[in-house]
Amino acid sequence: MLRLMLLLCFTLNLLGCTSVVDQKQSYDSYTITPGVGIENLSLGDSIEHATSNFSKDLVMKDGYLLLPTKGIDASYNNEGKIAAVFLYYRLPKYKSFEGITDKGIGKNSSIQDVYKAYGTPTREGDSVVSEFGAMPGAHEHTITYLHSGIEFTFWDKKLADVRVISPR
Repeated sequence: MLRLMLLLCFTLNLLGCTSVVDQKQSYDSYTITPGVGIENLSLGDSIEHATSNFSKDLVMKDGYLLLPTKGIDASYNNEGKIAAVFLYYRLPKYKSFEGITDKGIGKNSSIQDVYKAYGTPTREGDSVVSEFGAMPGAHEHTITYLHSGIEFTFWDKKLADVRVISPR
């Protein structure tokens, strides 16, 4: 009886675990490359390149290219070049981004998964999302890797977005 209980607990534990490899196989859309972006939407690309090669549905508004149907935004600079790419998993009114980083971090990844994949961050921050933010009252934890050009934001311990930035 004890053996059966141990075997049952072990089996249930294994079923509840999702490895990074399993996450890679469940997404077939985009790969996020730190310091670069995603296919046809990269840092340094022109607005024209993004709209002609990535999506004609990108909407320009207040310094951003918006594509809520794919869970994607991009900011651009005064020269009309992509400055940052925002990939949203949990932003209200946006479809969840379908993709993972080149190290397997995706929608269901934890803070510990990020540490394991990317190591010690350049900086971390904690705050509470204001009443005017996307998730009022949520605990926000940000993990930044400046040298790689990637940032992860968690709301209440769930990955909310990945930002691709210029490495420094």
